[in-house]
Amino acid sequence: LLHPITPFITEELWQVVAPVAGRKAAGSDDSIVLAPYPQAELGRVCAESDAWVAKLKGIVGTTRNLRSEMSLSPAERVPLLTTGDADFIRQAAPILQALGKLSEVQLLDDAAFAAATQMAPVAVHGEARLALRVEIDVEAEKARLGKEITRLQGEIAKAQAKLGNESFVARAPAAVVEQEKARVADFAATLERLQGQLQRLA
Repeated sequence: LLHPITPFITEELWQVVAPVAGRKAAGSDDSIVLAPYPQAELGRVCAESDAWVAKLKGIVGTTRNLRSEMSLSPAERVPLLTTGDADFIRQAAPILQALGKLSEVQLLDDAAFAAATQMAPVAVHGEARLALRVEIDVEAEKARLGKEITRLQGEIAKAQAKLGNESFVARAPAAVVEQEKARVADFAATLERLQGQLQRLA
C-alpha cells in the first residue's frame, strides 16, 4: 500500500520481509511491483476499537473547538475539565492531553464541574461535558462575545433576507437554498450558545 509513495523503502523492506512472511521464495529477485495488491480482511476489523477511536476523535475535535473559540495559542497548554463518561476519559486522558495540547485532564463530579465552569464555555460530546480552565478578563470576554453575537445576528439577517427573497428561492438550485438554510441553523445554534455564555458572565 505504501509502495507508490516510498518505493525505495518499501522495495528494500519487501526483499527482507517477504521471504520470512512466505510471500516469495528466499533468494528470489521478484520485486514488490510484481506482488498481488493487498486485499482487505474485513473479518479482522474491530468494531469496538473503531467506535473507541471515533469517540476519541470527537472529544479531541470538541476540545480544539473550545481552544479556537477562546482564541488560545497552540503553544498555550491549559487544563481540560471534564465530567461524565468517566471510564472513557480516564483511558483516553494521555492521548487527549497530547492531541488537545493540554497541561492535564481533570475528571470532576457534576457539582465540582459546575462550580469550576461558571464563567467558562462548556461543550458537550456524547455523555461528556468539557471546559478549559483559563483565567479570563471578564470585561474583555464580554466585549468579545458581544462582537461575535452582533456578527452572527448580521449573518442570520443576511441569510434570512436571501431566503425571504422569492426570486432567489425560485432561481437558485435546490442545493444552494438548502445550504443557506443549514447556515442559518448553524449560526442560530452558535448564537444561542454564545448568548448563554454572555449571560453566565453577566
